[in-house]
Amino acid sequence: MHEIKIIQNNEGLDITKISGNINLTTSVDTLGASFDFTVARNISDPNFAVTESIKNGDIIKFQNIDTVENIFTGIIVDCTTNKFTKDIKCLDFYFYLNNNKVIKQFNALNASAAIENLLKDIGASTGDIENIATSITKIYRNNTVAEIIEDILKIVNEETGKKYHLVIEDTTFNLVLYKKIKAEVVDNVFGMPTLNESITNMKNSVLVVSNDQEETAIYAKAKDEEGIKKYGMLQEIIEVDPDKDDISKVRNIANTKLKELNKVTQKVSISAFGNDELKAGRILEIDLKDFGVKGEFLIKSCTHTFQKGKHICNMELEVS
Repeated sequence: MHEIKIIQNNEGLDITKISGNINLTTSVDTLGASFDFTVARNISDPNFAVTESIKNGDIIKFQNIDTVENIFTGIIVDCTTNKFTKDIKCLDFYFYLNNNKVIKQFNALNASAAIENLLKDIGASTGDIENIATSITKIYRNNTVAEIIEDILKIVNEETGKKYHLVIEDTTFNLVLYKKIKAEVVDNVFGMPTLNESITNMKNSVLVVSNDQEETAIYAKAKDEEGIKKYGMLQEIIEVDPDKDDISKVRNIANTKLKELNKVTQKVSISAFGNDELKAGRILEIDLKDFGVKGEFLIKSCTHTFQKGKHICNMELEVS
């Protein structure tokens, strides 16, 4: 069973009984989760007085009271009042990363310290911060904190081949090494799954060059000759600082990016009975015999719908 609480004056008030149309959405393409719901409204009935007190800036918690698990904590960012209802939109605390622009200069600061520095600048709470030695020397102007962190982690991935991501637990941010977390559907997939296969984002040739606009030297290249013969050349260019003098590191950047982009993407859209463990970024093992598709898929986006006692999950999956 799930419960919605609103936090006002440091106290939690259960508003589950007057709430409905509950949707929780996560996506790997956007930092943070969104949580939408509707509360009933009746200005003549004191039992609905709390509805009138709900305002932007209030904190909302969504919990599974059977497992005592906090599923979502966020801030109300949008309220629409109708005659008999109030529609509420909430975002988790990534909201502050996405909506704070800063000017920042890093001079040979390691990536983990740079990210922790950014989070502290906007008053975000930090927990476990993985030690990442990659040196960051860069000036950021008019970028959001989220954009800067994304760029730093991109630099780390290109240089080391390792993926790190920022995860939030309640209101605390943790920087951790990416690892596969498997989830399962409670029951069989239902409805009409769809499969899409595409080469629109494929790259089978990668060049690494200087980001100095006056320099044209190619530092490293990586190609899939067989793929080029089959699909034609599809080339990506990666820009790096002009002082890159470690040949093996630059070659690793080219090879890592080629491995990432040189593929036919398979995407699957499915609906399933809900499970709180289903979240964007996690891995789901599926077997769709009608399509000849079986294996591990990354959950790209995931929307949980809670209505009339039913918990349904609609997901977009991609081969992991």
